[in-house]
Parts: sequence; structure tokens; C-alpha cells
Amino acid sequence: MALDIFHLSYKEPYADQTWKELIGKFPYARRVQGVKGIFEAHKRCAELAYTKSFYVVDADAKLENNFDFSFKPSKWDQHCVHVWRCRNPINDLVYGYGGVKLFPTQALRDADDWRIDFTTSVANKEGQKGAFKAMPTISNVTAFNTDPFNTFKSAFRECTKLASKVIDKQKDHETEQRLNIWCSVGGDRGFGEYAIAGAIAGREYGEANKNNMEALSKINDFGWLEQQFNKIQISSRNIRATR
Repeated sequence: MALDIFHLSYKEPYADQTWKELIGKFPYARRVQGVKGIFEAHKRCAELAYTKSFYVVDADAKLENNFDFSFKPSKWDQHCVHVWRCRNPINDLVYGYGGVKLFPTQALRDADDWRIDFTTSVANKEGQKGAFKAMPTISNVTAFNTDPFNTFKSAFRECTKLASKVIDKQKDHETEQRLNIWCSVGGDRGFGEYAIAGAIAGREYGEANKNNMEALSKINDFGWLEQQFNKIQISSRNIRATR
């Protein structure tokens, strides 16, 4: 039996297109859209799931042609969150950010608290190791740079998490390298200026609030993120439309 696949979206202007592309290849996929809150949206997927694990594909994911959702965890890894590698279209970083994810259904149904980086911590339990597993292959491009706000929002959230060191088992030297690239590379790509602006602002926010979980949790509030976006000023002559 194939594992459940959910396409997750919340008001993204490109969500209908990526949904059509997904069901064109995997017609048994289902859609969860318009659920306010990232935690709540993932919980909704878990509530709807029929299988012990389920895949989540974000609305901005453009899947690799050879990615087929055939992987199934062994009985020893069913408690783990599996995250595939993903290519960033602005700065060419390749790691788990934006990648396809495989969640343990029951662990997500049972989850009642939101940690800042939910994906790498939802399955962790006291005394349990290795609940997050990074998968070696690339699943998709995370095409988040489709408009100014979504580009800024994505960069701000990721760099806040990197800078505040809330991601379980992250390696400091990798984190610093990724932050530096987020904050400096890709200004000539589509909406790249907004990605760099969001990355710099997120880095500053993450460092300033490293030990303040209440402040860090605001990155999951899209209304608050829009307020941060409205504070930035970028010259319109430097903005290029995406292709």
C-alpha cells in the first residue's frame, strides 16, 4: 500500500499549479489548504492519514522528475521524521530546507506543543535518539521566490531558526556557512533582493532572541511576518520578475 501524500498550502498564489502537477503524477495525493498555522495544518494531515507515515509536499515544491514517493521506513525508523534534500533557486544551497518530508502519523497526532523548528523535533521523545533522519537524495526545488512577501517570509523564517540554533542536532559550522550564503548570495536571481533582506533580518532577529521562545514562535505567525516585511525598503529598480 502506497503511503499517503499531502499537498500543503496556505494562500500561496502558485499552489493550484503545483497541486495539478502533483496529482498529474500521483493521483492518489490529497490536498490540505487554508488551515491557519503550520502546526495545525500538519496536524490536519495526520488526522486525515490512513497510513502509519505520510508525505508532505509544500505548495512551493517543484518535484524532481525521478522522485516517486516509494520509500517506506523500516519498523525501526517509523518514529522518525525523514527529510529529503532540496535545491534553493536563489542561492543554490542544497539541504533539507523546503524538501519533501515523511512524518510518523501517530506522533504527529499526539503532538500538543509547537517547537520553533517543528520538523526536526516532533518525533523526539525522552531517551529516544535519531528521530530526525536526513535523506541523501534531492526531492525538489523549493520555488518560494514567486513574489516579494513569500520570498522575504521564507528567508526570514529559515534564518531566524538557523541563527537562534533551535534546530535539533545542527552543526554550527554548517549553520554559519548557510547563514552567510543566505545573507549574501543570489541578489541577481528572481526576487533575490527580498531573500537577502529577509535572511539578514531573520538572522538579526534569531540572534537577538536566541533564548526567547515566545519571541521566536512569532515566525510561525504569517500576520506578524507581514509586519516585518512592511518594514523593509528595497529599490524597485533592483527587483527582477521570476521566470
